[in-house]
Amino acid sequence: MRCVSVQKNARAVGMIIAALLVGGGILYAVPHAAQAAGIRVISWLFDLLTIGCVVAAVFLLVRYRMTGFQYVVRTKAEAEDSGLLTAYAAGAELNVEKLPPEMLDFVVFRSQGARPGVMECMLGVEQLTAAVPLRRKKADGTTKAELRDRYAEEGYVSYDYTATFLADDALGLVFLDGNRYVGVIIEPDERMRAYFTSLKPGGLKKSRL
Repeated sequence: MRCVSVQKNARAVGMIIAALLVGGGILYAVPHAAQAAGIRVISWLFDLLTIGCVVAAVFLLVRYRMTGFQYVVRTKAEAEDSGLLTAYAAGAELNVEKLPPEMLDFVVFRSQGARPGVMECMLGVEQLTAAVPLRRKKADGTTKAELRDRYAEEGYVSYDYTATFLADDALGLVFLDGNRYVGVIIEPDERMRAYFTSLKPGGLKKSRL
């Protein structure tokens, strides 16, 4: 099962980047214009603000326009060795939804520009403790901060693999990795979302939700 994340507000991100660059250009020109008019200003402050605008624009460009994610639920190596890899090579379609979680891994690949994707994380599906729909506002549902607070006492780290800037319809997957919880924030398609939300945490690890 594979899913490529989709940037849902690319136009808005482009407008923000453009605004930051324009704003940076204006801030850079202010000290020069003020000097020409005989007005004293703190030039280093405008230089600092200009650098901040440029850095923010570059970050948004790289993170939300040039970076993509692919989410994969695939069989573990021992399952492939038992003949499933041969079935794949022969063109047979493997329905991972029918396999037990102990046989599967969840993998995230990150790609940037024209570079091929590299593996960012790999976690066993049997380690999943919860799959929580996430929203930006508390009034609309569970937020990333609330999800973090539920596991913070026992150790929690979170990785955001969403392609949409300020995503408002993400899915938080919480895995028990050794002695800590790992949160993976993704934007899956309907098939993958249904798969993770249909898993019964009681049959895997205990859930705190």
